[in-house]
Amino acid sequence: MTPSPLHRSDPPDLGPYRLVGRLAVGGMGRVYLAVHSVTGELAAVKTLLVEDEIGDADRQRFAREAALARRVPGRHTARLLDAAPGARRPWLATEYIPAPSLGELVARGGPVDAVTAAWLAAECATALTALHAAGVVHRDLKPQNILLPADGVKVIDFGISHATDLTRTRLTLGTLAYIAPEQARGEPATPAGDVYALGATLCTLATGRAPYPDIGDPIRLLGLVARGAVDTTGVPEPLLGLVSACLAADPADRPRPGELRERAEAVGRAGASRMPDRWAGIVLAYQQQGRELSEKHAGDPARGAEGPAYDESPVHDADALYGKISAYAENPPYTRTPSRRIAGLSPQGWRAAGSFAANCAGLGLFLLGGLAVLATVIAIVVAVATD
Repeated sequence: MTPSPLHRSDPPDLGPYRLVGRLAVGGMGRVYLAVHSVTGELAAVKTLLVEDEIGDADRQRFAREAALARRVPGRHTARLLDAAPGARRPWLATEYIPAPSLGELVARGGPVDAVTAAWLAAECATALTALHAAGVVHRDLKPQNILLPADGVKVIDFGISHATDLTRTRLTLGTLAYIAPEQARGEPATPAGDVYALGATLCTLATGRAPYPDIGDPIRLLGLVARGAVDTTGVPEPLLGLVSACLAADPADRPRPGELRERAEAVGRAGASRMPDRWAGIVLAYQQQGRELSEKHAGDPARGAEGPAYDESPVHDADALYGKISAYAENPPYTRTPSRRIAGLSPQGWRAAGSFAANCAGLGLFLLGGLAVLATVIAIVVAVATD
């Protein structure tokens, strides 16, 4: 994940972490690149978007995410560093992994051959084994939630994960093209659903697309997913049997992660050495960027060499404009004048208010002038009538 500049709506820090850039923005939260104010360690810090409207359910879910992250061991997940789910703006910090996601690698570097895809499948199956052994179902496994640093895959984002001892039925979450048919029908998520999601991910790695047509209609897509109407056209033969097994409509027919790992290893033993040069170049670029970020912020973790860089670029599209307006509304920029801080207006807001007041004053004077003329006319008419 490559950091982008902070916006002025972003907080300067969360707990002991000073924010230095944005890593991701979603519908419910943001992930920041941050530096620990004492140790100088880089971290990925996640928080919810709106601090004044966070309900108990959201806080409990956030606390559960932190608890789940603590429960999952192994080298295939991001290490949890700290968390404060009870803070006014809840946050949790994990180790920063300077690596692209599989989704980015496919988008920028294209699909891979069957051997490389099978090697990645074995890595992901190892991660799922650790998750499921800890009693955790990911529920949102997809290419965007699997990072690829030089030392092997890392599964991230337990934002909609849940422990298997919780009952959550009739709730469909995750990305539609990667959820299992039973989840699309509102049934409880199980470890077999993660295996299905991995099969859909493998299809994307091998073909560049999910196993469903891009129809642009979420309702129709949900119907296809619920029926298990997958399209594995283009998946090469050495990988096709593995993908088809993972995408079985009946959860009982899907392999367990351990079996999946063994089958994938049989196909992908040489996969690490066969990573395409275009993928390897992207991975190495992220690795170099991670080293540069660590060196930049290691000297003065409390303040940083240059302070936060804010995004001052103009907005040209409607979605970005809406995002900036929403961010401005939830956290207006700090103003220096006490009366203005109390009112909650920025300098731009006060200039607009002043312009509005001036226009109102001009309109008032115009109306007063009209009333004066009208009064004069009435006086003349009365005088003439009296005579």
